Parts: sequence; C-alpha cells; structure tokens
Amino acid sequence: MPAKSIVMAFVLSGWLIAAVLAALILAYTSFFGIAVIGVFILAVSVTLDRERDGAVGAGITPGFLAQQHRTRQELSDAHRQSLRDQHEREARSTRYVRYLGVTMMLIGLGGFWLYQL
Repeated sequence: MPAKSIVMAFVLSGWLIAAVLAALILAYTSFFGIAVIGVFILAVSVTLDRERDGAVGAGITPGFLAQQHRTRQELSDAHRQSLRDQHEREARSTRYVRYLGVTMMLIGLGGFWLYQL
C-alpha cells in the first residue's frame, strides 16, 4: 500500500473526528456552539496568518532570525517574486477563513440572543 494512501486515510480520519466533534458541540449547545466553532476557526486563521513569514515561538534566537533574513536577501528576483505570490495566495485564503469564522461567530451569537428572547 503506498504511503500516500496511508497519509490520506489518517487525514480523512482526522477530519471525520473533527466533524463528529463539531456535530456534538452543535447538538448540545445549538447557536452558541456555532459561535464557539467560529471563534476556534478565527483563532486558527490568525495563528496561520502570523506564522506565514517563518517560525514563531519562544525558542527563537537572534542568530536564527538573522539567518532567515540573510537567506531572504540572497534570493533571486524570480524566487522572491514567487515567494511574494505564494504569500498573497495564503493571505487571501486565510482572509476567507477569517471571514467565515467571524460570520459563524456573529450568526451564533445573534441566534443565541434571539433564542433567549
């Protein structure tokens, strides 16, 4: 069995577990659950947006950051442009996911508020 099939089975089982967990949250908390899932999606999209330029964390040394900066300066113009295009595509997709998270949060909180009336 190829390694790609094993990886895809692992990824799809993760998505299945996430879908079941989201369905349970929605079943027990209704609109408020939609808001909670929206907050989680928003938090993940912001984290991915911050980590686009390189490693982020507490264990980073100034030498490592200087090496990253020096490596970016030594890139060719074509490679630098392709990296810029890749960052733009990533920014666009994280923006859409961020909008989805904010929309789910607003729908969930609005529905929860209307349900309480």
